[in-house]
Amino acid sequence: MLTTWNYDESVKRVSNKVQEWKTVSLKKSTLTDEICRELYEAREQLSNSGYRSDLVPNGTRFTWLGYLSDVGLAKSTVHRWLEHYEPSEQRLLTDEEYQSKEQEKRRKQMEHEQAIKDRVAERLRTNAMPNDWDDESEKVYQERLAQEKKDREWRERIRLESKEREQKTSKTQETIEEFEHLLSEFTEQTDKRKEISKKMRLTGDNADSAFNQMLIEYLESLDSDSQRLEACYNGIKIFKAYIRDNNLLRMSC
Repeated sequence: MLTTWNYDESVKRVSNKVQEWKTVSLKKSTLTDEICRELYEAREQLSNSGYRSDLVPNGTRFTWLGYLSDVGLAKSTVHRWLEHYEPSEQRLLTDEEYQSKEQEKRRKQMEHEQAIKDRVAERLRTNAMPNDWDDESEKVYQERLAQEKKDREWRERIRLESKEREQKTSKTQETIEEFEHLLSEFTEQTDKRKEISKKMRLTGDNADSAFNQMLIEYLESLDSDSQRLEACYNGIKIFKAYIRDNNLLRMSC
């Protein structure tokens, strides 16, 4: 890295090179080591906390985005170019070298993530914090705890909902069975009343009247045969008295 770096001079150098380059082709395939070196140096300087942009006259504060705007390049384009730049050798990597670099980066990232998972799993298993525990491990650990809590709540909700559905289904089945039992009893009683009416050989237009059915239902509601027999005797007395009084009425007419 340059020991002394000047914003305006760097902008001037890169702007001139970019203008010359644009007249040919603004492609990575024609990108030069020199332009990438300038861009890399500018990004490092402007992201360096030790760079005193506040000492610039008129209080102007320089930024990386402002720099790119001044030289006429897009941030996404420059970022892609600098991914192919090797600062230690100050040169652009070939496509093969870049692919190898990316593969190695992915491999290290996977190893890093697996190491964090292993530390988190160890803490969950032992309830003790590993020696190499760090902030990133703590973040993943808390996320894991939060997810496990959500999973438990979800399983409990499913269990309760399933139990509720089972209870509703059971109640519905009980209601259906009760209804079927009542219907069966009603049908049985109806058939029994018809059979009794048939055996009694009731005659006349009122043989099927509601009153006759009511008498049969009343007799069926009694608890014992003795009560039914006593009710029949009483009924006969009532009917005989009614017939006698009715005949007396006709005779008096």
